[in-house]
Amino acid sequence: MTNANVLPPAKARPLALAWGAICLLLLGLLCALLPGARLNSSVLAMLPNQTLGAIPPALNDGFLQRLDKQLVWLVSSGKSADPAVAQRWLSLLEGSGQLSEVKGPMDASRQQAWGAFFWQHRNGLVDSATRTRLDHGGEAQAQWILSQLYSAFSGVSGKELQNDPLMLTRGAQLAMAQNGQTLRLMDGWLVAQDAQGNFWYLLHGELKGSSFDMRQTHALVTRLSALEAELKAQYPQAQLLSRGTVFYSDYASQQAKHDIATLGTATVLGVILLILAVFRSPRPLLLSVLSIAIGALAGTVVTLLLFGELHLMTLVMSMSIIGISADYTLYYLTERMVHGESTSPWQSLEKVRGALLLALLTTVAAWLIMLLAPFPGIRQMAVFAAAGLSASCLTVIFWHPYLCRGLPVRPVPAMALLLRWLAAWRRNKALTVGLPLAMALFSLAGLAMMRVDDDISQLQALPQHLLAQEKVITRLTGQSVDQKWFVVWGDSPQQTLERLEAFTPALARAQREGLMARYRTVPLNSLARQRDDLSLLRDAAPAIAKALQGAGVPRVAPDLSPMPVSVDDWLASPASEGWRLLWLSLPDGRSGVLVPVDGVAHSAALKALAERAAGVVWVDRKASFDALFALYRLLLSGLLGVALLVIACGAMLRLGARRGLISLLPSLLSLGCGLAVLTVTGHTVNLFSMLALALVLGIGINYTLFFSNPRGTPLTSLLAVTLAMMTTLLTLGMLVFSATQAIGSFGIVLVSGIFAAFVLSPLAMPVKSRKTHHKKEKAR
Repeated sequence: MTNANVLPPAKARPLALAWGAICLLLLGLLCALLPGARLNSSVLAMLPNQTLGAIPPALNDGFLQRLDKQLVWLVSSGKSADPAVAQRWLSLLEGSGQLSEVKGPMDASRQQAWGAFFWQHRNGLVDSATRTRLDHGGEAQAQWILSQLYSAFSGVSGKELQNDPLMLTRGAQLAMAQNGQTLRLMDGWLVAQDAQGNFWYLLHGELKGSSFDMRQTHALVTRLSALEAELKAQYPQAQLLSRGTVFYSDYASQQAKHDIATLGTATVLGVILLILAVFRSPRPLLLSVLSIAIGALAGTVVTLLLFGELHLMTLVMSMSIIGISADYTLYYLTERMVHGESTSPWQSLEKVRGALLLALLTTVAAWLIMLLAPFPGIRQMAVFAAAGLSASCLTVIFWHPYLCRGLPVRPVPAMALLLRWLAAWRRNKALTVGLPLAMALFSLAGLAMMRVDDDISQLQALPQHLLAQEKVITRLTGQSVDQKWFVVWGDSPQQTLERLEAFTPALARAQREGLMARYRTVPLNSLARQRDDLSLLRDAAPAIAKALQGAGVPRVAPDLSPMPVSVDDWLASPASEGWRLLWLSLPDGRSGVLVPVDGVAHSAALKALAERAAGVVWVDRKASFDALFALYRLLLSGLLGVALLVIACGAMLRLGARRGLISLLPSLLSLGCGLAVLTVTGHTVNLFSMLALALVLGIGINYTLFFSNPRGTPLTSLLAVTLAMMTTLLTLGMLVFSATQAIGSFGIVLVSGIFAAFVLSPLAMPVKSRKTHHKKEKAR
């Protein structure tokens, strides 16, 4: 007589119906959320919330969005200064319809307007070199004017001298040309020349939307590739260099899509084949798919509710949830397959429910530790996993006893091999002592060679062809994208300019001291400085006129009336072309200006320099993120230590001091082996290694919990743990082959750590179970 037909408990049906209602609610929420949700493919979204320092958030966001939309091209047809190829590329870009703005040459009317603006506001656009000469009286400025007049290369005309006898327009334009510019104006184009004598023409564009809209960026990059092919078909000698965040964003999104398509397919096929091979029935497969699907549904809905979007990296790394959520189904179904003839589905559930819930608790706790990481993408993954795994486990508890009735009962697959493995753990001291000792020595050796590297560039292996183009553009234009700059801000445009002017002497000193190679500031003066400059001009004008007359220059009569230049006037004029990207004003008047810096030698010293000035912030985004990586790596290391202590205390309370410490050994060694394998394979330890170790601890402890379940049998537990390990490795193992460096090293730690936890999990077998197993073995 069997107990297979025992009726379910009275409260089982209401719980199953309630869970069904919750699942329907989740499905309805998904349908409501999907139309407004977006899939984020930005590599930068994996980083901490981006910031340019202690400036108003609206200014911070505005600068970042503007910088991320910029596109730059350099086009060359060779050593001849022929703009035909660049003009053709400009026409192709304008005809693409995917850019909000494309700029190439400055036409004649624009050049005239540019010059006219400088002349009309010459008294308000006095440059620093002219101001220095004026500070020493009119004689220094007069000598400079004479040097321009008598220079064979200056090309000063009589009309220029008559209209601008103080040569303020010429001084301002020469200062701009020397302000970190390596480009020169030729036929209206900004042109650079390389060491081989090739001429490169500069073009600039701006995206219509976000550079992190996956569909838009891929369409744009694909279109640009087609246009480049068209250009080179017409001009075979043409060369084209490109720069922009959009290219890196598209590369990252395509990598992630490739990972999902290839690794995800391999994962699903592997899990399907494993389940069919073990159970020889499609029903366990369908039940596994059901729990996984409900887990994915819950994870997606909760993530969208909390974040409003899904990051593509979340989907890639959440492939691991497929294997982990399948563990709950497999553990229960293994119990049914082995003992289904003698127990009912609810009796089987009663045997495994405690272990299932404890395993869920530890795994979810491990994922939720990731919420402490400052990375939005990682937090998404943690929420997705915690919600998804909880839903998968509850599906097993509430529904599977109803759905598994009639599941074929069959002998344990590979029973002889499994029994030998259990027998070896019972009586083979070389295994029970030698293997843990060997793994401990391997862990210590790996830890001794361990190298820590908190470099944020490990987030993504950037494509070499884009990096090569980046270096050439930086060399030709003198404009790098190191993302190192000062941000000067104020409550009004004039306060911002005044703060910039007060800070500029400190910049000059830093340059002289070798803290940096060069810096660039916008060529615009505050109204207060414009008034001071006008006073200087009026004081110096008589001495300048006298000196010029003494040199034989006809009597000059400079116009010394006020010629104020407001920020709005300057931004609306051609004079601000090439500089507008550095200035941002909000509707409430708050404004900010970027001061790009190249050749930084001492980032910390520049940060200290900014801290001493009002309204100035030093931004070295890579250094800031590296420091944050290090901080959170140390924090997670401490949390792992606390987690191990808590687990040890819990195990000792449940099993006694000796057995509790022994049951902790698999978890401890799994962490050590995970780090050792990472070190041996040539990788460095960073924050992602710590995140992976948190998962190793949360997932690997499930195996010891299954083995230490006093209501289970060692053989059934070993089969369930083996299946759980294989499905987990099929999913997490795929991460090792990811093209993304951070995910690959993440996968190495997970795979090696979880495999070590599996190998050592029989240490957690209760002594009573070992003796019972020994008696059964003797009876055989």
